[in-house]
Amino acid sequence: MLGKEDIVKILKNMELPLSEYWITSGAGLVIHGVKETTNDIDLGCTTNLVELFLKNGCKYTVEKDNSRIIQINDTIEILENWFVDEIVIIDGLPVGSLESIKKQKAQLGREKDIKDIKLIDDYIKNRS
Repeated sequence: MLGKEDIVKILKNMELPLSEYWITSGAGLVIHGVKETTNDIDLGCTTNLVELFLKNGCKYTVEKDNSRIIQINDTIEILENWFVDEIVIIDGLPVGSLESIKKQKAQLGREKDIKDIKLIDDYIKNRS
């Protein structure tokens, strides 16, 4: 399981261009403080960053919408152009806003995403 410090350390060590990616999904919720840990790190990224990884020999799969997903290792998955409406900077890293992550999770609609939406709503309510 990865906590906030783990995620920050891993991503800073990767030295990715800040304007080319954003943290999302469970890792984004950990960075925001909504959850304590996550199993993996999901990143949205630009086509430019995908191309850079492909030039370095990374393997990818193609989704129904023709976007590509690169599995960096067992921990990190990069999803080409996985939308976010807003990016915020937390601890020097680009992270999808809570509303953006909530919107993604609503579109996915899996049981774990529905649980995460409730966590986001509770977190926002408790902060107000």
